[in-house]
Order: sequence, then C-alpha cells, then structure tokens
Amino acid sequence: MGIDPGIKVGYALIDLDGKLIGSGSTKGKNFDKVISIVSKFGIIGLVACDVNPPSKFSRKIAARFGVKCFFPRKSISKETKRMIGPGFKNAHEQDAYSAAIKAYRHYSNRFRRIDKIYPDKKEEYKYFILRGISIGKIKEKN
Repeated sequence: MGIDPGIKVGYALIDLDGKLIGSGSTKGKNFDKVISIVSKFGIIGLVACDVNPPSKFSRKIAARFGVKCFFPRKSISKETKRMIGPGFKNAHEQDAYSAAIKAYRHYSNRFRRIDKIYPDKKEEYKYFILRGISIGKIKEKN
C-alpha cells in the first residue's frame, strides 16, 4: 500500500505482482477512515511513502497494520512520480502509487526468485519477505 498524507490522503494498493488493485483519496487525515477503506482490499503487507523521512501519519498506519513503513533513501521527485504513474489525475493518488511501485521494485528481485523456486507458496513467502523474515529462516521452522 502506498500512502500520501496531506490535506487529502491519497492511497494506492498493489498486489504482490505489482498490479494496481485500488486507489483513491479522502479529505482530511482521518486515520480510522483510511484504515476502513484500505482494509477492504485485503491484507496489507507494507505501507510505502514517497518521502524521507516518512510522516507520523504513515508510520501510524503501518503500525496499525503491524507492517513495515517503507520509504526511499531520497524523496521521490515530482518528475519521477509522473513517469511512474502517468494515468492519475489526482496528484495524491499518483504520489501514493509511486510510493507503492518504488517499494515493489525494491523487493522485485526477491519476489521473482520466489515465483520461480516456490510457486506453490509464493504469496505466503512474499509476505514473509515484506516483514523482514528470510526464506532460510522460514524453511528452518518448517
């Protein structure tokens, strides 16, 4: 999940294959409203921001879902956001989508390896990777 808090809170959700499954924005930083909306899309594996450092609101959303808050080393430029999400008319959704895609790209090599080596457990293993648990540790427990 990518999030862009501000006067309007933009959100974008992608699946574990990097495909957009939902996006939108809501007026005001209403924490409970955002949680309610994005929860309808399924399990949240990560909350991604487009800025460094991430906002308190973003960290609070991540904590509520019990997941990591991903943020880039350097804040994502407006030009890069336009290149990543050219079809968005709403800048908040575009920013949220860019954050989600940046996070997905960060994990994409590991995700591709999981797809090849563990196709029957790929979704489960990808969630472990997002939580910072290595596949080696997962296999030790099984």
